[in-house]
Amino acid sequence: MDLYNMRREITSGKSIYDLPLKVTYYARVSSEKDEQLNSLSNQVYYFENHIKEVSNWTYVDGYVDEGISGTSVNKGDSFKRMILDSKKGKFDLILTTRK
Repeated sequence: MDLYNMRREITSGKSIYDLPLKVTYYARVSSEKDEQLNSLSNQVYYFENHIKEVSNWTYVDGYVDEGISGTSVNKGDSFKRMILDSKKGKFDLILTTRK
């Protein structure tokens, strides 16, 4: 679904959960410490389950980077691949978390 149709549907009163979207996620931790890696596995678990629970959404494999700073211009390989895939229309919506 393109951005304009999505906006029109939401403006008309529909929820994002009502829309037939291809949904993915981006998960990242800034270090490879054990507690950070545990956080990463929790993020992946949460996003995969949340996306699959929404009947109108189609799950698209997520993108995960380990040990990548959020302030770096040189983002991780998965982030770069996600940007390229977005330009190819592989998904409509990205879920992520802010730490």
